[in-house]
Amino acid sequence: MSLFAHYLHKWKFRLAILIGLVLLWPLQNSIINTLKSDALAPYHIKLPIDLTTELRHKWEIEPDAVIEKIFVSGSFSDWHIDDTYYQLQQQNNEYTYELPVYPGELEYKLVLFIKDKVEPVWILDPNNPYTSLNPWGGENSVLHIADWPKITLISQIFTLALIGTFLLFCILEPLLYWLLHQKMPFHRKLVLSNILILVCAQVLFLTYQLHLNRQLVKQGLIDNVHGMHLILNGEGIDFEQLNLQKRLIDNALTKFFLPATTRIDKTQSSLFQITLSDFAVLDKNGILITLRHRAQNLQIQQSRAEQLGFSSTQDYFVEGMWSKLIPQAIAEASQGQIITASRPLKVKWVETPRTRTAEFLLGYSQFVQPIIYRGQVKGFYAGSIQVKLYGDELLRMLLFQALLLGGVVLLSSWLFTRVGKLVTEDILKLTKWTQNIVKGNLSQVLTINSQDEIQQLSENFNKMRQSLQDSFNHIELQNSRLYQEAYFNSLTALPNRKKLYSDLAEQSIAALLVININDFGEFNDFYGISVGDGALLEVAQRLSLQRSNFSLYKTGPDEFVAALSSQTFATLNRHILAELAHILYQDICQTPLVIEKSEYSLSVSIGGAILANSVNQNSETYTADPQTSSASQLHRQADLARRFAKKQHIEYCCFSEEMADSEAFEENMRQSRMLAMAAQEQWVEPYIQLIQPLIDAPVKFECLMRIKLPTGEILAPYQFMSAARKSRLYPQLMRCMLTKSIALFKHQPYEFSVNITLDDIAIPQNLEEILALLHNETEVCKRLTFELLESEEITNYEAVEHFIKSVKPLGCKIAIDDFGAGYSNFVHLLSLDIDIIKIDGSLIRNLNNDPKAQLLVETIANFAHKMGTKTVAEFVENEQILALLYQYHIDYAQGYLLGKPAASIEHALAIFNQP
Repeated sequence: MSLFAHYLHKWKFRLAILIGLVLLWPLQNSIINTLKSDALAPYHIKLPIDLTTELRHKWEIEPDAVIEKIFVSGSFSDWHIDDTYYQLQQQNNEYTYELPVYPGELEYKLVLFIKDKVEPVWILDPNNPYTSLNPWGGENSVLHIADWPKITLISQIFTLALIGTFLLFCILEPLLYWLLHQKMPFHRKLVLSNILILVCAQVLFLTYQLHLNRQLVKQGLIDNVHGMHLILNGEGIDFEQLNLQKRLIDNALTKFFLPATTRIDKTQSSLFQITLSDFAVLDKNGILITLRHRAQNLQIQQSRAEQLGFSSTQDYFVEGMWSKLIPQAIAEASQGQIITASRPLKVKWVETPRTRTAEFLLGYSQFVQPIIYRGQVKGFYAGSIQVKLYGDELLRMLLFQALLLGGVVLLSSWLFTRVGKLVTEDILKLTKWTQNIVKGNLSQVLTINSQDEIQQLSENFNKMRQSLQDSFNHIELQNSRLYQEAYFNSLTALPNRKKLYSDLAEQSIAALLVININDFGEFNDFYGISVGDGALLEVAQRLSLQRSNFSLYKTGPDEFVAALSSQTFATLNRHILAELAHILYQDICQTPLVIEKSEYSLSVSIGGAILANSVNQNSETYTADPQTSSASQLHRQADLARRFAKKQHIEYCCFSEEMADSEAFEENMRQSRMLAMAAQEQWVEPYIQLIQPLIDAPVKFECLMRIKLPTGEILAPYQFMSAARKSRLYPQLMRCMLTKSIALFKHQPYEFSVNITLDDIAIPQNLEEILALLHNETEVCKRLTFELLESEEITNYEAVEHFIKSVKPLGCKIAIDDFGAGYSNFVHLLSLDIDIIKIDGSLIRNLNNDPKAQLLVETIANFAHKMGTKTVAEFVENEQILALLYQYHIDYAQGYLLGKPAASIEHALAIFNQP
């Protein structure tokens, strides 16, 4: 099945090639026949009746000379002398003649007979530029006609060779593949492969030799027919009147056949002696003129004719043997080539098996040769040849070839057996050596002295062995280094977090203490990295003084972990863990650290956790059993206790279940997933709150972020804003908010504002996306105000300035939101290009009752007016506050008194227009 699968995909491609080669046979025959018919078409000789002056001058013909006749003369056949003349006929003011052509070089000249002149004028064909030297002097016009029969034969042989070779390859290759994958010694595979290849090569050689023999026999047959023609010509046969020459032809053939009792010596080994057993002469229409047989064949042919129901041997041959051959010869007579064929099926059965076999091997036993005389077909020679002895000689040749092949096979098989065993001996050495390599034995050196590729392979194997040995040593060293880097801290050489988790999974660890240096980042920034590294080394050294009781790990930049094993503490309680934590705290914090002759003080927070499925709060003692609880959460629990200790400003805390607020974690995760979905599905909705002008100016609006859940519930900012910022999802929500706000006011005439945070403009990617959106909506930008949340303390002035310089050219305005709260200061108004100040609601809400707030609001308003900056008061909730805002010349007011946030602009305006 594997062999079949291996070759299945190949045979599709090979079948396509084979079909192409088979189709090449009729295609090439069609092309050759087309070219041959064009090349063998009669050559049209043309000469004008009135010769041109140039021709007369060239051949010294007088201008007034009158040409009576023009002939073409040349050698147009091998069967007569060079005295052939064909007269050109006058047609349409031209002398013309269609000269038959045959393969080879055809030389000719034009003969002009001039009136009142005895000697003719010989000229070259003016329309044919090709000439050849005449052996008797001068030149002849020449036609180079390709030997198309030979070209046809060569092309057919070549195509058959391609098809045969490809078929042999398709058969031989899978056999060799199958053979080489059999389970047997290698030398036997070599021997069998050699036999298979030799047999196939012998088949190809015999095929070629058989074809060559056929051609040589055919050439001998042609020579015999030419010899017969010479005999007839010598007897004075007039080939122009073959029908009237029957008696002379009979006499000539009788002289030839009567003494020819045999022409083959049966003891002589020759494949190419040809015996004409029957010979006939036919006229140009294929009608039999005479037929003669060798004396010993006459009775045999008469007997065969009677068996087949023919009245005479003439009918037997003409209507039986040559029934298809003669019409074919008449159709192709103009080519002048001999036509051969085998006996028709209807007459083959009277032959002996021996003769039929010989005829099959030779391919023919009958022939027809056209008689070409002076360019015209005058008749045909037809005959049969004796092929029985050819088969006998061929059998002798095949027997000799078989004996030779057997000897070659025996000798090559013996040699291949010896070579195969020598090769496999070295291969067995390689196999044994590689088995030792697999077992890890890299010390053995492989030695093979064969002075060939196997020796080169063994030398390469030795190099590979040495390379493997060096690689293994290097890998072992690298693994040691990688293990050190992966599981140990490079500064303190203590095991790291990965090693802790590995030990938690593999060892019996009962409890953990997490020791974290408080505010170590600030310590590092203040004193420098070198002092910080010295502090870590000193802390590690002090913790290591107690390492007999625990294993110490360096699990973070400023964190150490002490792991207590169940082997060290068979019983462990909270008091023991607290006492150890206190000792470690004292070791680090009680005495200042001395680094580079300077003293430094550090404080640490310590958290502990005991491994257990459940802790009995009423019991102070716990018997450590690693199998009863999972150790994967131990580090997280100890760190949670450590953070609790730091938050409570105590030195140590032990983990309890109350510290794990799982509900809060789950709520955070739920909100994060909801906010991520809100950003992805664009659940953000802008709610519109009106900003009423207290001066002569049009109304404005502020877009406030809300989230509309699929259930229809509307979430206010206090319900999601904190989680959005902690989960880093706020920039995505803000971009969605900005996009929808711009779309909402795109076709409205009002100014509107959108809140923006420092994170939105400080992160380059966020800023690029915001600016890209603004550049696509330049008309809306002229009515857009960005409200910077001032209460967050503006620290990155470069980012804010860059943002302001980027949006101002687009027409956007900038407002400081919640001014007057947090770390607000007037420096922002001086350093930044601000258009609007929004006074924080904490000042406005109690403005009618708080004199200090009144003073601060009035100060802000006066400062803003002098700076040319507009002011907006937020959280306006009663008429008294609104009256004070008019008094302080505040420009705009915003609050529930004037209108709550609404879902649409129309709704917000409707609230504003209510009396």
